Amino acid sequence: MEFLYTARFLRSLKKLPALVSDDCLHAVELFKEGKKKELKFHKLHGKLKGLCSFSANFSYRIVVKVEKKTVYFMDVGSHVIYD
Repeated sequence: MEFLYTARFLRSLKKLPALVSDDCLHAVELFKEGKKKELKFHKLHGKLKGLCSFSANFSYRIVVKVEKKTVYFMDVGSHVIYD
């Protein structure tokens, strides 16, 4: 499986506090290892239909687009990213 990072994801990650950024990178590594259940991986609804999300920590989420052989890391942030 191929993992790609969008410019928006990288910008959002860069703006986060260092500890939160570390949590996000750790969650990305767990996702790559296939530990989706631990990360509360779920499909999104509404205007984000077609995308999925998982927890980076208690307050922050990572939004991804999953295709057949590629995962795009779309955005990272608090629940505000769903607006």
